[in-house]
Amino acid sequence: MIVRVMEFFMRFFGGIRGKARRAWLCLFRPGYVKQSTTQREGFCNQCGNCCRIAFSCPFLKIYKSHALCRIYHIGRPSPCVAFPINRDDLADVGFECTYTFPADVRTRRPSTVELPVWNPASLTFNESGSEFEEG
Repeated sequence: MIVRVMEFFMRFFGGIRGKARRAWLCLFRPGYVKQSTTQREGFCNQCGNCCRIAFSCPFLKIYKSHALCRIYHIGRPSPCVAFPINRDDLADVGFECTYTFPADVRTRRPSTVELPVWNPASLTFNESGSEFEEG
């Protein structure tokens, strides 16, 4: 019983975290969202799983075979339009989405930064002898 309650809260708060992350990305990093959504493959099969992350959207209408957004054509929020932005969003719906992302494409920033290395051996004096030049 306790394990099921813990699983529920982990899924609920993980869903809230995902909703907040998508809203932040759409608001403050629209270029990243546009680049990432162009890399996704597949189509929407109108399952409604993305509309039931953490809680059910009040605009969602469930039918037997599909789900329907009541505000689809009159102004869905940008996180709804962009879903899924990356693989993390697919994890929020348990990977039960018809969208996929290619495995070889990196949509995240690199975790390390490569800085150029200064190599003194490649420097030479110019004719005046007062300045260095790259050689």
